[in-house]
Amino acid sequence: MLGRPSTENNKNPGHAARGYPRRPIRPMDSKKSDPFLEYRLRVVLIGLVASVVGLVGIGIWMLGRPNDGDPTNQWVLLLCLGAVVLLAITPWRYVLGTASGNVLIVLWSAVVVVALTQLENARGGLPSAVGFLMVVIFAGATVIPAQHLIVVAMYTITGYAFALFDYDGAVTGSTAVLFTAFLAAVVTVVLLIEGIRAQLHLNRAELDKLAVQERLLQGKERELASLYEVSATIGAGSNLAEVLPELVGRVVLALDARTGLVLLYRPRDEALEVMSPIWVSGHTVEAEGYSLALNHAGLAQRVFISGEAALDNGVVTGRSDQLLLDLDARRIAAVPLRVEQRRIGVLLVADKADGDFRREDLVTLESLASPAALVLNQMARYEEARATGAKMAELARLKTDFVSVVSHELRTPLTSIIGSLRTLQRPELAPQNPDAVELISTATKQANRLRRLIEDLLVVSRLDAAALPVNPESLAPNAFLADVIRAIPLGPQRVRATIDDDVTRIDGDPDHLARVLTNLIENSLKHSGEGNVTVHASTVGNEVRIAVVDHGTGIPYDRRDHVFDRFTQLQPHETRSRGGTGLGLFIVRGLAEAMGGRVWYEPTVGGGSTFIVALPVTASVAVG
Repeated sequence: MLGRPSTENNKNPGHAARGYPRRPIRPMDSKKSDPFLEYRLRVVLIGLVASVVGLVGIGIWMLGRPNDGDPTNQWVLLLCLGAVVLLAITPWRYVLGTASGNVLIVLWSAVVVVALTQLENARGGLPSAVGFLMVVIFAGATVIPAQHLIVVAMYTITGYAFALFDYDGAVTGSTAVLFTAFLAAVVTVVLLIEGIRAQLHLNRAELDKLAVQERLLQGKERELASLYEVSATIGAGSNLAEVLPELVGRVVLALDARTGLVLLYRPRDEALEVMSPIWVSGHTVEAEGYSLALNHAGLAQRVFISGEAALDNGVVTGRSDQLLLDLDARRIAAVPLRVEQRRIGVLLVADKADGDFRREDLVTLESLASPAALVLNQMARYEEARATGAKMAELARLKTDFVSVVSHELRTPLTSIIGSLRTLQRPELAPQNPDAVELISTATKQANRLRRLIEDLLVVSRLDAAALPVNPESLAPNAFLADVIRAIPLGPQRVRATIDDDVTRIDGDPDHLARVLTNLIENSLKHSGEGNVTVHASTVGNEVRIAVVDHGTGIPYDRRDHVFDRFTQLQPHETRSRGGTGLGLFIVRGLAEAMGGRVWYEPTVGGGSTFIVALPVTASVAVG
């Protein structure tokens, strides 16, 4: 076999729907009674009861006539009684379904006509037409064919004629009138019965159509119930390992099979891989590492390559299909798994409990394969993407750790270099050569720029790792904005701050908020040429909004959705005239969100850019 039964998943799929109720599947009733047949049986039963009652009445009447020595009447009575007994023991439920049933009703009617004729002859007097008419009505009520009903009508008319003319001894005017009236009555009854019989046959045809539709609906109901079970299983799982055994178990249960498995195509190996576990006799069986090469003969390979469903109810023992040998299967049904027009594998079931697989089983299997293929394909891709994502996340973590370590290692010697350069700029230590002074000044600027870059990288790594500490404080707006502007080169000359009267405090981390505003103001100064920058603080709802407004070149429309992405530059990398790493606005967004706020871009009316930082009025900030 392919493996050992798993003790972890040894359970019936019906007990593992994870909160989804199982809907009962009503079996199709192939032996459902025929209403038309039941009606005919009731008519026959009424006829039998009437025949028995009539014979008993005739017998009692004859016994009450001691002077009647005609043995013919007695023999006729005995023969009729024997006929009724034979009719009573006849298996009418079976006979009425054959042509002999109609013949038997015709003979039965003949026996009754003979009995009535003999009774009328023995009774004397004017014969009654009611009994003879009842024979025609009974025969018609059993819905025998028209030709049989005409035969019954003819010998009924003949029997009544014998009884009528035997009474008068000759044809007279009165007997002719009675016979004519009886004949008209029989013809009328036959015509009425024929009309009713035609309507009954139409009704039966409609019932047959409804029965066929009912069977089709029952089949659809079974398919829908199976689809519901499969859908419930699909929706209950979050990964392939959870869904696969439940899914295969539902399919096996829907087809009442013993074994079920899924094979997925692996393009790299040109093979069908048996997905573990498989379903065998109500248990899951591990099948790790089992695959079928497409260039080998086998039913699963043939179904996948041809894209056509197949069934085999006569699997030959000792054949070369290794999969069927390992499954010990005798009956197989398999369908391809498709996503749109692309084949991704095969769904296979084996050994149906009640015998051979039928064509409708393939239809059911195909209906279950469609949603199963879609979900299996999506889950396989999701797990592959998740594995790739996990690798990428690990690489990102390693990159972040590397940047953090390198930044820390660079910051220590850089601090010493900046300190040394500042010492050299002191008047008592400054060189006398103007070129040397210029070189020290340039080195100091570049060292400070490098320090700023290292600090940006450290902040980015901490934002990525969600490890940035946040220490919120209540800040005085005027003093805080003045300090930020004062620390920026050319800030006091080109930056103007305005604060609305309703802004009495700003809640946020002072270091992070100062860095956010510094980045925005320096960005505006860089892109506004010689123009001024305005910083405006206002209260809107439950937020304090600080807008940094410039009237510079603005941001192209196609770049506005990416201004806060890391390493984003407004000009192409090869031609940009201004410096920068493209991390400034990314850091602005990260710090604003870390303080529980938000930031966005708006074009300035008349040209330029406006960046707005919004922070909650209360001190409900996110502490990292």
